[in-house]
Amino acid sequence: MKEKQSIKVHVYKTLREAILSRKLPPGKQIVENVISSKLSVSRTPIRSAINQLAMEGLVEIVPNKGAFVINPTFDEILQAYHLRKELEIMAVELSLNHLKESNLKAMEKIVETEKEALYKKDMENYVKANQNFHLALSSQCGNKFLIEFIDKLINQTSIYLILFDVFFEEHSPQPYGYKEHLEIIDLIRQKNLKKLKSALSKHFDNAIKSLNIRSDYSDLDRIFE
Repeated sequence: MKEKQSIKVHVYKTLREAILSRKLPPGKQIVENVISSKLSVSRTPIRSAINQLAMEGLVEIVPNKGAFVINPTFDEILQAYHLRKELEIMAVELSLNHLKESNLKAMEKIVETEKEALYKKDMENYVKANQNFHLALSSQCGNKFLIEFIDKLINQTSIYLILFDVFFEEHSPQPYGYKEHLEIIDLIRQKNLKKLKSALSKHFDNAIKSLNIRSDYSDLDRIFE
């Protein structure tokens, strides 16, 4: 039983890492027999791994066609980011007079983690830090439904970040996001709502601009060599 479980975990981690490192590109079909051959495992743990990745939103299972790495259209990405921007600005406006210095200090620590992950090209920890910062930003708004909607959108747009953010490419520009996060914290301290809303809007616009949809990826059978 332990051996079967370890095989499942190995296949899951291998596929997940292939997606996180962008070796498996958006829209790429995950062909079970290719993976089975390359990893020398049966199809059962592969299907288990695919189902887990589908639950995480990284894979889409299409009936009668198979499993594919999620491949959103640019319009879908824009819709998600634009809605998230409006909701987070609303939440920050509600939170402004309730965010204490202890909240802001905690957010600054998150930004330090984010900065470190960015320079180390550590995608997973960067995404987690980015999620934690924006959740903290909205946490004191006093509206649980608003927080739930924002949380869902953060999870969705984090997948887009994993798949398309340019900062994890070889010749990427210098990271900017953590600096904007620090500016947002500073504006909260100043209670400057006008500038804060403007900074948040610019932050989301820059996030959209940083996404790069590519097509120059390896074939599936070369990924696990």
